[in-house]
Amino acid sequence: MEPRRLVGFASVVPNPADKAVKELERAVSDLGLRGLKLHPGMQGFCLRSTHVWKVLRRAGELGIPVILHALWMDESSLYFKSPYKPWENPLEDYALLPYIAPETRLIYAHMGGLLHFKEVFNIATHRNVYLDTSYSIITIAREVGLERLAHYIKLLGAEKILFGSDLVPGLTPEDLGPKKQIELINRLPLSQEEKEKILFKNALQLMGTS
Repeated sequence: MEPRRLVGFASVVPNPADKAVKELERAVSDLGLRGLKLHPGMQGFCLRSTHVWKVLRRAGELGIPVILHALWMDESSLYFKSPYKPWENPLEDYALLPYIAPETRLIYAHMGGLLHFKEVFNIATHRNVYLDTSYSIITIAREVGLERLAHYIKLLGAEKILFGSDLVPGLTPEDLGPKKQIELINRLPLSQEEKEKILFKNALQLMGTS
């Protein structure tokens, strides 16, 4: 891995917590990984579990950010087209985490999706919560328009938004991919400084490489 250009994230199943914490510590100290990625639906855990809370808190103690899958779609399409159960990790669970792990930097991937982006933007007002743009920023812009999306970003603060590429190659439509996201971000009625924060400066600061 090229450490000057690529930063690796670990992933652990956070149940049981003792084994997950041990593996996370190994990933950071021995492998040099600098973040943690968790996907509740794919990894099969509930965010209300104290095992998860212990892992999140340990990540904060290790000084690494945690990116969490946070995409809600229409419940019927979610139920019939994927193995995830839409009731497993409701929005309220994500709203609780900033209080559970206040010293851990939490990145909510996909901005909550079109279904819950307003609520997730509100959760991101917590000092330790950030949002990434992957997949959803384009669908949100189509729904609300560039002006209103820029307004939401300004209200939250551009320093809380990260350009993201958390997508499935070959399955994600090309018009929702990273290249189109960058084009959209550059079209938003934001200042050049705000755009640069979203595209790379926030990530550099979050990873401690700025």
